[in-house]
Amino acid sequence: MRNEEIKIGLLEFGVSDQKNSMYGLEDIFSYATAADEIGFSRFWISEHHRSNSLHPYNNPEILISLIAGMTNTIRVGSAGSLIGYYSPYSLVQNYKLLNNIFNDRIDFGLSKGRPEHSHLHNYFNINNPSFNNKDYMNNLEGICDLLQNEEENYEKRNIIIPPYKGLSPALWYLSNSYKLREMAVEKKLNICKSLMHGLDVFDFDPDVEELRKYREEFFVTHNEMPQVALVIAVTFNDSPEIVKEKEAKIINSKEAIKTLAVSEENFLETLENLQKRYEVDEFIIYDTEKNLDKKIENLKLMKELTSQKILKVY
Repeated sequence: MRNEEIKIGLLEFGVSDQKNSMYGLEDIFSYATAADEIGFSRFWISEHHRSNSLHPYNNPEILISLIAGMTNTIRVGSAGSLIGYYSPYSLVQNYKLLNNIFNDRIDFGLSKGRPEHSHLHNYFNINNPSFNNKDYMNNLEGICDLLQNEEENYEKRNIIIPPYKGLSPALWYLSNSYKLREMAVEKKLNICKSLMHGLDVFDFDPDVEELRKYREEFFVTHNEMPQVALVIAVTFNDSPEIVKEKEAKIINSKEAIKTLAVSEENFLETLENLQKRYEVDEFIIYDTEKNLDKKIENLKLMKELTSQKILKVY
């Protein structure tokens, strides 16, 4: 255990109050550069393929390269890439090159999500329009092999991912459960646990003990501690009652996420309570606010509230 400042990264979905998707993109860039200037730890871009004409992007890697070029210290990455649909080789060559261009600041999040409707499956892979967990696992194996067995791949298979012997991006396993805990340990993946999806875990999480097991097994296997983050969705504007009303209206929607109503008075306490339960190194926060100016005000407030607070972390 060690004492550290509360670390906060950000998750961005590209949802804004703009009426034009290009303006929505500008909002993302402004939000990211503000986060970098204020001193947040990470800026992660989700990958969603939505049937919404105002959604500003589908391909996070392009935005990651632009945001990394606009910023100085903040880590930039995906949360996460839908790896079951893409060539591991294509993904790895992009993320590795970006990580070396931008001084080891790139995070590569591995997600087993899928597009929101079936018609897109055909366009992702015309030879395999279906999707199952095997696709995800096979591609995850390929990604880890290409990044973690560089010399063997070069010497035995004549495969090079430029730059040879360059810095690999940090790999993150993104999930709302620990069903693949042993795999995450074996493949040396950091874990980001989502409290935005699945069970109502704010009061009770049956899997919390699995996180401790993951840490212990990771250390025994690799003689170092993994990075562990917790992602939450928050609103600074809605009351708990309003949040429940909104969730009830979209309970069967794929857009539904579980949101915590926070305020200047209880934000820090909320993080402290979650940190005591999960003992995480870092929080990744998705602010559901759609207006850019208000989101930046929230950034300043979060930084002010947490900058002097010290927590015990692993």
